Formats: sequence, structure tokens, C-alpha cells
Amino acid sequence: MTRLQADRQSKPLERYVRILELLTAFPDGLLAGEIEQILNLPKTTANRLLHALEASELIAADRKRGGRYFTGPRLNRVLYSETGWIEIATRRRLKELAETVNETCFIARRFQQRIESVAMESPDASVGIYVTPGHTLPWHATASGKLLTAMSRETPPMEGLEGFSDNTVTDPVKLSNVLSEIRINGYSIERSEHVVGLGTIAVPISTDSEPEIVYGVGMTGPEQRVMARLEQNVAVLRSAAKQFSAILTINRSTMRST
Repeated sequence: MTRLQADRQSKPLERYVRILELLTAFPDGLLAGEIEQILNLPKTTANRLLHALEASELIAADRKRGGRYFTGPRLNRVLYSETGWIEIATRRRLKELAETVNETCFIARRFQQRIESVAMESPDASVGIYVTPGHTLPWHATASGKLLTAMSRETPPMEGLEGFSDNTVTDPVKLSNVLSEIRINGYSIERSEHVVGLGTIAVPISTDSEPEIVYGVGMTGPEQRVMARLEQNVAVLRSAAKQFSAILTINRSTMRST
């Protein structure tokens, strides 16, 4: 099979994938007409694709809500297992963010007292290694760790913390002050506290499906470059956080049938 033939055969599949990606970004669902408009599809084509996806239970239509389409039970079992669904659902927007700021961008999640990176897109793999999905982020020495700890109702242990560099704060009193400042400012920074020479900024992502803040979006790169545009970078991250909020909010109506 030639490459041209493979490309031709992939076009129908690409349309199915685009619909699935779109619905993961809209937890409140979309009408068929809205899907047609966003993806620029003819009505007959959109209806054919939607019916095929619904028959396969990859999407579902809620007739009580005007026939809005949502991700279906088969897709939800993949999306909402562990954290893999987060990486899938946020990949495109996270890539756009990384390309906009030309820095590694990532999403972190707090589960109990563990902070970990769950999604990442990077123009520079040598920097991204520190926030590779599945990588644990020390709560006291990383921007995301401090941010999500500050937003938590639980008080973490503050004794015996590891000093990764001369800039790592391990004193309980100083750490408490840092967390209070983060709650006031609404963002967190890290300056060579975990990795010397690395600077990171993180802002919270609020979701309707969680009682408190458990997600954050951040950017990381050479400290001097990241911090030189601190205010602008914070503004960009806050704007992106609003979009990730919609993506990460699990619509409970789609989960009832899983």
C-alpha cells in the first residue's frame, strides 16, 4: 500500500477521531448541528458518523436534553481509568499552550498527599523529563506541589523534608508562610528549588466534579527565561486553566451509563 492510499483510507477514521476529541472537550455535550459547524462537516456526513459512533457506544445521545451527544460508555471506560483520560483529553490544548509560550507545559494532579504530573507537552524533551506523566513532584520543592498543597484542606508533614538544592525551603515556619502567600496570590513559582537552573510557574484548575482544587497547569524551563515574563506567563496560564476546567470537569450524566 502506498502512502497516498494509506492517507486516503485514514480520512474517514480521522473524522471519527475528531468527533471523539471534540466531545471530550465539551462535558455538557454538543448538538449535531454544533458538531457540524465546529468541524465543518456536511449534515449528512455528520449524521452518518454520529450514528456509527453511537452504535459502537463510543458516544451517546441524551434525548431528554435535545439529543445532545456525549462521550459514550465504552470511551468513558478508557478516558476515566486512572489518569490516562486526562492525558488524552488535554493533549491538543496542552500542545497549543506549549507552542504559544515555547516552554514545556504540564498538568499536575493531587491524589491524597501525592502530587504527580499526569500530562505534558514539550518543545524541549531535556526539560520535560522532570514533569513526564507519572513523575512524582515533591510537594515542598515544586511549583505544582506547593500550589496543590496550599489549596488542600489537609496539612502535610513538614518534618524531615529533603533539600534538593540550596534554594529548597524545608523550614516548617517558612513553608507555612509560602503556602499562605500562594493562597493569596493564586499561583505558585519554583526557582531552582527542585532542579538547579529550572523555573516553574503553576496556577490552579477548578472543576465542578471535585470539591476542592486537585489540578494545576504549569510551565517550566530555564529559570531566567521563565521568570523574566512572570506576570505575562501567569496571565497565559490562567486563561488556559479556564479551558482545562471545562475539559477536566467530568459530566456525571455521561458516567451513569458506564
